Amino acid sequence: MSKAYLTIDDVTTENTPNIIDYLSDKGITPILFSVGQLIERHWNEAIYALKKGAIIGNHSYSHPHFSELTLSECFNEIEKQEDILNELYKDAGVERHYKLMRFPYGDKGGENKEELQNYLKKNHFCRIDDSKFNFDWYKNNALDTDIDVHWTFDFCEYMLQYKNGYTYESILRRIHDNNPPTGGVLLEKNSYHIILIHDHIETEKVMPNYFETLIDYILALGVEFIQPKFIS
Repeated sequence: MSKAYLTIDDVTTENTPNIIDYLSDKGITPILFSVGQLIERHWNEAIYALKKGAIIGNHSYSHPHFSELTLSECFNEIEKQEDILNELYKDAGVERHYKLMRFPYGDKGGENKEELQNYLKKNHFCRIDDSKFNFDWYKNNALDTDIDVHWTFDFCEYMLQYKNGYTYESILRRIHDNNPPTGGVLLEKNSYHIILIHDHIETEKVMPNYFETLIDYILALGVEFIQPKFIS
C-alpha cells in the first residue's frame, strides 16, 4: 500500500500532548508546522512535543495569506517565527537539525513566489525527501523543486467546523477518491505521500477524537507512516 510522511498544521494547542502521545504509541514521528502566536500561548505543549521526538517547522508567525503581503512582510513572518523556534528548541534542550517551512493555506506568495523560494534556499531551509514521489500533479506544480513542504493529501477535516454538509463521510470519500482534482490518490499501491491534518480544538469539539479516528482508519487500510527524511 502507500507510504506517507505525517504533517500536522497549526500547532500548538492544549490538545497537542494528547496527539503526540497517541502518535508515540503508534511509533509515528510527525512534522508539526507551528504558528508563532499559538506557540507563544502553548509553549509547554510545544516543549513536550519536541522532547517526545516530534519535528517542529515554520508555519509563519500569524498565519496570513502570503500573496496578500509585501515581500518584506513575508520575510518578517518567517523570521519572527524562526526566532521563536530557535528559542523553543533551546528551551527544550533539543538540537534543531532541520529548518522547514510550510506556507499557510499553501499560498506560496503569488508574484513573490520565486523570491521567497530563493530566500528559503539562501537561508538553508530543507526540502522534504520526495525522490520517490511520482504523481504528475506534484511535478506539474513544481512541488518537486520548491523548498517549502507542501502536501499530496489533505483530510480537510477542518471543514467540519465551517462547511455545512461536510461530514465524516465526506472525509472518507476523500480518502477513497481515485481521481482527486488535486493531490494524489492516497490508497494507490506503492505511492508516496505527504499527508496533512490539523491540530484544531474547534474540530475536536465538532468530532471528538477526530485525529485518532482518521489516522486509525487509514492505518487499517494499509497506509504506512515513514520516518521523515530531508534534503539539505
